[in-house]
Amino acid sequence: MEIPSGENLTVGMLYELMWDKLCLESVNGSTGHDRKVLSPDISRPGMALTGYLHKFLHERIQIFGETEISYLQSLSEREREEALRNIFRFPVYCCIVTKGLAPPGQLVELCTSKSAALFRSRRDTTPLIHDLCGFLETVFAPSTNLYGTLVEVYGAGLLCTGKSAIGKSEAVLGLIERGHHLIADDRVHVKKIGNSLVGSGDPGMAHRMEIRGLGLVDVSAFYGIRAVKSRQQIHLEVNLKEWSRENQEFDRTGLFQKVSTILDIPIPKIVIPVLPGRNLTLLLEVAVMNYLLLQNGRNVPEEVERELIGRILAKESGTGNPRHRHTGGGIEDRKH
Repeated sequence: MEIPSGENLTVGMLYELMWDKLCLESVNGSTGHDRKVLSPDISRPGMALTGYLHKFLHERIQIFGETEISYLQSLSEREREEALRNIFRFPVYCCIVTKGLAPPGQLVELCTSKSAALFRSRRDTTPLIHDLCGFLETVFAPSTNLYGTLVEVYGAGLLCTGKSAIGKSEAVLGLIERGHHLIADDRVHVKKIGNSLVGSGDPGMAHRMEIRGLGLVDVSAFYGIRAVKSRQQIHLEVNLKEWSRENQEFDRTGLFQKVSTILDIPIPKIVIPVLPGRNLTLLLEVAVMNYLLLQNGRNVPEEVERELIGRILAKESGTGNPRHRHTGGGIEDRKH
C-alpha cells in the first residue's frame, strides 16, 4: 500500500501500514477506521485523566501506557468512568493501549460509542511511540514534486535535472549499467524529513524509465532488483544544460559553488553543459565523487588556487628563481 499524504491518512490506513511493526490488534473492530489522523504527534492523557483538561491535545493519537492504565485501575468504577468521560468530551479518534495491558471496559465502551478506534499492542510504550512518531513524521513532512531523475551513486543521492529530451534518463541508465541504483525517473517526490531531503518515485512507474526511441524500460527486470531502491536522501543536484556560444557561463575552476534550495533546504548544485560527444554518465559519476571528496575535507580547486598563489608570491619575492638566490657572494663574485 502506498504511503498516503498527511491530508489523506486515516486511522484504517495507519493500521494497514503499521499493524505488524507496532504489533497492533483492534479491540473494537473497524470502529473509527474512517477517521482522519490529524497530527504527526502523539499524546499521553495522564493529566487529562486527573481532570486537568487545559490544552488537552485531543487532535493527537492517545497512548495509554502502564502509567495511565495503573492510574485508572486505582480508581473506583464511578471515578474511572468520570475520568474517561472527561477526555471523551473532546473528539478523540484513536487510542492505543501498550505493553499488552487490558483496556478498561469503560474505555472500550466509550471508544465504540464515540466512533474512536481502540488498539492494543504488546510492545513497550517508549519504542512504540518512537516508531509511530517516525512514521507520522514521514507522512506529514512537507513535500513537493520535481521533474528529474534520482539515482544513488556511491551512497549519495544524485538528482539529475534539465530540460526535456536533454539526455537525463540516458545518462542515468549508464550509471545503472555501472552498478548504481535508480530511485525515480521523470517525477521525483521529495519530502523534507528533519534537515534532510528524501526522494522517492511514483509507485505507478515501478522503476521504469522512459528512453526516447525505445519507450519504457523496466530497470529491475533488466538489471535485477539490486539496481533499484524505493527512497534515497538527496545530497546533490546536477543540472544538464544545453551549451551555446551565446551562453558560456559555466564554471571552469570549481571555485564558485552553486546552491539549489528545495523545501528551504540548500544542497550543492552543479551545472554541466551538454555537447555532442561528451560522456554524461562519466561526468555525473565524477560529480558525485568530487562531492564525496569535499565532504571528506578535500577541495581540489582551492588546493590548486593556494598552490598557484604560493608560486606567484615566491616569484615576486625572488625565492622562486634559483639565479637570484644568495650563495655567499654576488654575481660579480661568481665571475671572478
